[in-house]
Amino acid sequence: MAKTTTTTGTREVSISRPDKLLWPDAPVTKQDYADYLRAVADDMLPWLHDRPVTMVRAPDGVGGGKRYYQKAAPTYAPSWVRTTRIPAPSAGRDVDYVVCQDLPTLLWLGNQAVLEFHPAPVRRDRLDRPDLMVVDIDPPGDDAFAMAVEVAFLVLEVLDDLGLPYGVKTTGGKGLHIVMPIERRVDQQELRAAVTRLTDIVIERRPDLVTDAFRKAKRGGRVMLDPSRNGTGATIVALFSARARADATVSFPVAPEELGSVSPTDFTLRTAPSLLRRPGPKRWRALADERGRLPRELLRSG
Repeated sequence: MAKTTTTTGTREVSISRPDKLLWPDAPVTKQDYADYLRAVADDMLPWLHDRPVTMVRAPDGVGGGKRYYQKAAPTYAPSWVRTTRIPAPSAGRDVDYVVCQDLPTLLWLGNQAVLEFHPAPVRRDRLDRPDLMVVDIDPPGDDAFAMAVEVAFLVLEVLDDLGLPYGVKTTGGKGLHIVMPIERRVDQQELRAAVTRLTDIVIERRPDLVTDAFRKAKRGGRVMLDPSRNGTGATIVALFSARARADATVSFPVAPEELGSVSPTDFTLRTAPSLLRRPGPKRWRALADERGRLPRELLRSG
């Protein structure tokens, strides 16, 4: 099949080579992927809107060939694909990042074999003021998800004490993300310091289980909390983004009460559309309109 065309509002988006396998082991074709993006768009787009997106592209799928991160929008992108220009001093130039505002853009990017979406925790109108705070929970191995869940409950206890709204999602890999929408009152350096303080509080409660050591050799089999997901240049895999993994897992929203009964492999390009009525997606829909204020306990130094 040469291509299919789908109409979204006033736009027509073509899916070239719709039978091409992007996830051969799943199996998931390019048309399957487009159908997935359409199914989850209403829940995915609010967490992409106005955010610069770093893309992971795999033109030949996950089975082989090139796989690379791409920050700049393709030069051949249609005029209706929105971008935002961000200075990149290390590259000596400005970079035009895609901002995924609507379903046609999402489908067009899917047709370009963008398999992963990694938005920034800032919006394009105030790049210096983050509106998301992220706790990245990284267990020591693929078989240690239960440890990630135990640490997630520790983090949630602290957040409940601080009165911050939050959502939990699988990363599509072995760990979890806890995401907190916040008021845009601090800069990226202040936010990084706040997450570091939050990490310290959790470690103080369970130093036998939790570490902030970046090098695996220093973690001693413990779960790492990574504050670096907050700060200049940081990104986080988007809610409902697929992962460029053979098992076609996706980053899926999970309610706290579900944590003890799920596995990251429960949520794939094949299964996720049928799970949108679960408590996790419902919680994240409400979360999109919430904003918490960082408390003094996290903003103080030391």
